[in-house]
Amino acid sequence: MRRTIPIVVLLMMTVFSNTAIIALSNDRPNIVFAFADDWGRYASAYREPDRATINDVIETPNFDALAANGVLFWDAHVSAPSCTPSRTSVLTGRHFFRNGSGSQLHSPWAGDSAADPVMQLRSYHQILKDAGYHTGVTYKTHVAMHLFNGAESQYNQAGQSFNRFSQNVSEGKTEDERQQIKQQLLAEVRNNMRGFLDKGEKGQPFCWYFSPTNAHRTWVWKSAQPLWGINPDDLKGKMPSFLPDNETVRQDMADYLGECQAFDAAVGVIVDELKQRGEFENTILVVSGDHGAPGFPRGKTNLFNFGTQVSLVVHWPKGVKNPGRRIDNPTSLIDLAPTYLAAVGLPPHEGMNGKSLLPILRDGDARGFTELGNDYVITGRERHVGNARADFLPYPSRAIRTKEYLYVRNFKPERWPMMTPPLTAGESTHGDFDGSPTKSWFAEVQGQTEYAKYVELGWGKRPAEELYDLRNDPDQLTNLAENSNHESLRKVMSDQLASILAETGDPRVVGEGDAFDRAPYLEAKERGQKKKK
Repeated sequence: MRRTIPIVVLLMMTVFSNTAIIALSNDRPNIVFAFADDWGRYASAYREPDRATINDVIETPNFDALAANGVLFWDAHVSAPSCTPSRTSVLTGRHFFRNGSGSQLHSPWAGDSAADPVMQLRSYHQILKDAGYHTGVTYKTHVAMHLFNGAESQYNQAGQSFNRFSQNVSEGKTEDERQQIKQQLLAEVRNNMRGFLDKGEKGQPFCWYFSPTNAHRTWVWKSAQPLWGINPDDLKGKMPSFLPDNETVRQDMADYLGECQAFDAAVGVIVDELKQRGEFENTILVVSGDHGAPGFPRGKTNLFNFGTQVSLVVHWPKGVKNPGRRIDNPTSLIDLAPTYLAAVGLPPHEGMNGKSLLPILRDGDARGFTELGNDYVITGRERHVGNARADFLPYPSRAIRTKEYLYVRNFKPERWPMMTPPLTAGESTHGDFDGSPTKSWFAEVQGQTEYAKYVELGWGKRPAEELYDLRNDPDQLTNLAENSNHESLRKVMSDQLASILAETGDPRVVGEGDAFDRAPYLEAKERGQKKKK
């Protein structure tokens, strides 16, 4: 598909609706973003020769092939380890706390919805559509739909059964039946993609957002081995040190890795379809996830590596110099939006905090990070679900992460970070922690002395400041914030974080600092109660 839109159609350096439109190439790249729900940093490309990890067990041949011929980001992080704020920040290129109701999960804005700050924002999808791109999304959105150019941009005509991958495949009674269902689900992925691509005009560049939810809870217990050949016992000695290395947790993790491999299989379908259409060479294919593993302590909703660190690969044959490179610098997913725009020839939208990775992709080394100031990543969280603490209060935290250290500021250390105890068993989500077999196991042993350290690490209250040496403490277990030998470093990182948050207008540190505590969520709830009376 050739890009035949004349250059003269786009006026140079003219601004319309806050979008700078400049003269663009008539061979503009396509953009495909495969963004898995709840998929953290789990791919065989992330194996470490000197350390046993979960990645030793998972097999992701399609992701690995893209990494071998693209750029693999070793230390990528989301802005917030919760779906709505993470996704909104990726689409807008802004820190999560700057996105109105998109800063938290299920948080309606108080008052007129039109006054919600997120309604005034523009995503890279909107900007690219204005520039002549065909845009669309398949499967999960969980953001204000105008960021995808409205509900009509959804392409799920072939169905959404892939989102319940293990549930559907496990219906097969024999290996042949299971393989047949697998192929049907992968055909659904292909047909949804075809539905999107075929809707575009001939010669029109496209921007597609593919986001399945199969790795989100709940998946089928003990599905890993029959569906993917993953033996839970192979995880012995490879689990993070804050998780008990027992049969229940290993099985739960193995089943999760099976869903991650299902997503990788879908990526293979996407690659194949692009190749069949002759679009693979001129497509920026980015593969990542919206946060860490759900239903495991210190994962999803947490600011430790297990919660914010994700897989990230960028594959672009026409735009990546020296493919097969690994970038070790901390990288934020808010950098993707300005990268997409820069690759097309558009400037970053006003208000974007992310910085284009194009110099890194094209320069062939990591010098661009230093030049762009990308030597740290900012992460944070507020509310995930409403029932975690009394009065729907969030757990406000911010963090700054460099190659060597992670500094976390917990603004309300008197609050419970995950939920008000005690833990409850079951698959339902209670608190900022998804229901899971692992959670049920912890609920059963929470009063036993031998497991007290694991319960405390996962659910215990946390100090106002945390500081971790990432090189010597990869699981972030030893807090150095009160260690006198690290006082100077603690102060430097604390001051730097505070300065960045103030400069970027974080409501938690600008003004009274309780914007996320009271408005909009609680005020909307109170209005509803008054109406009932």
